[in-house]
Amino acid sequence: MAESPAAVPDPAFAGAPAPAPAPAPVSAGRENTPTRTVRLLLRLDRAAHRRWFLPTLGVFPLSDYVLPVLPNQMLLIGLSALHPRRWPVIALTFVTASALGAFLVATAVHAAGPWLLDTVGAVAPGRAELREVAGLVERHGGWALAALALLPWTPRAAVVMCALAGIPPWTVALAVLAGRPLPVTLLALTGAKTPTLLRRSRRIDRLLAEVDARRARAG
Repeated sequence: MAESPAAVPDPAFAGAPAPAPAPAPVSAGRENTPTRTVRLLLRLDRAAHRRWFLPTLGVFPLSDYVLPVLPNQMLLIGLSALHPRRWPVIALTFVTASALGAFLVATAVHAAGPWLLDTVGAVAPGRAELREVAGLVERHGGWALAALALLPWTPRAAVVMCALAGIPPWTVALAVLAGRPLPVTLLALTGAKTPTLLRRSRRIDRLLAEVDARRARAG
């Protein structure tokens, strides 16, 4: 039985390059996975008119003293932009919870002493970056904390230093309560009244655009 001749390649395609492999498809799940901040905003947005919304919202600024990785400024701005009519109560919740958190931290430091900070891995009084804050507290006491509370972020180090200096927890809480309304109100008011200005920030624009898109899909 004769063997069949080997297949001869077509000369027209002999010099043609091999086709490039098709690119691997991008995982739809990876593209559609929301960031942590977006997930938080969506969950809080869905609960915005429920009774437990404000207590749940208050957990974030309350925990900011021990969990500084929480995106509290973004949550404040985002929720005020999503619910512009409720920005005053959102801001009030953040201010109250921040003062309560300062009171609890000062009380814990008063009761346990500096060893508590080392045990939980929190702010330690010997760290070089805290010397300036410690000096301000030594010179001005609670007034230094009230001034530092005017900054956009939570004055964690100043609260700890005031507690270590022996300032009563209620004084610490009142100092935070005196300073926090201004920055919190400005952030909330900016989110509620000037969304166009906010969207000039790429990060905020990307965040709000993703939240809006997912709200539209859910609706």
